[in-house]
Order: sequence, then C-alpha cells, then structure tokens
Amino acid sequence: MALIAKCTASGEQHGLINVLTNSVPFDDFKNMTPEMKAKCEKEKKNDARIVKVEYINSRGRHERLTKAYCRWSGEPIQQWHLIPGQQYEVPYGFVKEVNEEQGEIKKRSGLVSVDGKDLNDGAPLDKDEKGERIHRLVPVAFT
Repeated sequence: MALIAKCTASGEQHGLINVLTNSVPFDDFKNMTPEMKAKCEKEKKNDARIVKVEYINSRGRHERLTKAYCRWSGEPIQQWHLIPGQQYEVPYGFVKEVNEEQGEIKKRSGLVSVDGKDLNDGAPLDKDEKGERIHRLVPVAFT
C-alpha cells in the first residue's frame, strides 16, 4: 500500500501517516484445522478490501483518532490519523475494529468517591447504561 498522507491547510497530516514493518512473520495459518484455515483466509481477504468511509466523532470536529492497525500476523503496522468530516480509503478490517471495539463510553451506576460522595451529580443510575459512541466510520461509497 502506498503511503499518501493528506495535509490540512495548517500542515496537520491525516489519513495513513506511517507504515512500519512487522517483526512477526506470517505463518500461513499452519497450526489450524482445515476448516478454520479456510475461514481465516476468507476473513483476511475480506479485511484487506479497501472501502471509502467518512470519520465521525460524536464529540465534535476538533477531536481526532490516532490508531495503529495490524489485523493479522505478518502484515505491516499502519498508523492512521483521522479528522472528523474527512473521507478516507481504509481496509475493511480497520472499519470493523474502530466501529466494534473503539470509543463507547458507558454510563456507570452508583459511582462514589473514596470518601463516599456521589459522583453522578444527583441520584445514581439504577443500572449501567450504554453510552455514546465516540468514533465511527460510516460508508461513503460501496464497491
């Protein structure tokens, strides 16, 4: 993959900003059963597919996401820096990683400080609740 970083008017680089060599060699899934090997090869091919997305940050346009990405052993380590409202062409595995695992803040119930004072500014919640998702990559074009 060619390294083509974008720059803002102020000189901030964004997109794929760096690619590092991975010291872990690719093992060709040699220790897996044939069924699992076929499944992993299919998933690896799907994860490598390039998709066009827009980065959205629920906290505003001033926030950023800087993240390293390496889904499978032996692949290079990619460093991404994303700015809200910008469009990027990224591997589908990166989209899955950001949307499924990143950025959700939970609203916790019954939090108190060490001296016993309530930290929820009022009555505690009855139970833990799902919070906002901070980082999202949404599709712009389907290929």
